[in-house]
Amino acid sequence: MTQLTDITMTTVEIAAMTSKRHDNVLRDADRAINEVLKSRTSDLSCQIADKDLGATEGTYDNRGKQYRMLTLNKQMVFTIITGYDTALRYTVVGRWIELEQAANPAFGSQAITDTLIDLQSRVDMMAPAYAEHTRKGTREGYTWREACRLAGVENSDKVLAMLKDKGLARTAKGLTELHPKYTERGHVKAVNRRSQAVQLTGNLFRVTHKGLTEWLQPNAEAIAKALKDHLKVRPVVDGDGFVVDIVGEGASGKSVQDITAQL
Repeated sequence: MTQLTDITMTTVEIAAMTSKRHDNVLRDADRAINEVLKSRTSDLSCQIADKDLGATEGTYDNRGKQYRMLTLNKQMVFTIITGYDTALRYTVVGRWIELEQAANPAFGSQAITDTLIDLQSRVDMMAPAYAEHTRKGTREGYTWREACRLAGVENSDKVLAMLKDKGLARTAKGLTELHPKYTERGHVKAVNRRSQAVQLTGNLFRVTHKGLTEWLQPNAEAIAKALKDHLKVRPVVDGDGFVVDIVGEGASGKSVQDITAQL
């Protein structure tokens, strides 16, 4: 019996095919691997080898520098792209079929069938969860922390504090609300002050499905960068050029002398 040749695809190749930044594809792959690890290591005595995860660490060259990448097997590639939109999945699956046909010409038709069945079964398994996820976002909305987690926005509390500092959110009597523009755009919806959700979160808003997919997810990297810059210790100078405040993470106890070099 003829042995089928194993096919793999790197995160660099996926990035090139989908026009995504490689660090984003690598982040998606790392996240998927972590979820698989969590599901497999509930028994602390269980040892998981890299090869069992369908992902192998490697590097690639870019202008003379070495950067990290992952080489993925079929199962892991499909696990990752299931979360992408139809057009991107179509591109990656098409390329995978080409690779399988080239590597195993005698099994070309069967490779196509198996590939399509495999991917469709994954989409079918995710459909109920995705439908519930969409329904919740459309009807009820997500809490701020939940929306940030789903969108890949880290440090949700610090991001909200940053929005307050920038005048895009405010807290009064212990309750926080976002700037009206987010409501006008359909990115958030107001929550009744007397609801249990407000008592638990302290927020007078919930993020909508539109807010998750059109605001937070596409801007996750920009938000992370803005937060990093915002947390830097820096002076606040008034119109006359005098330092009136020192802000940023770790600014407590800092004096003008400590930050003179930054002026």
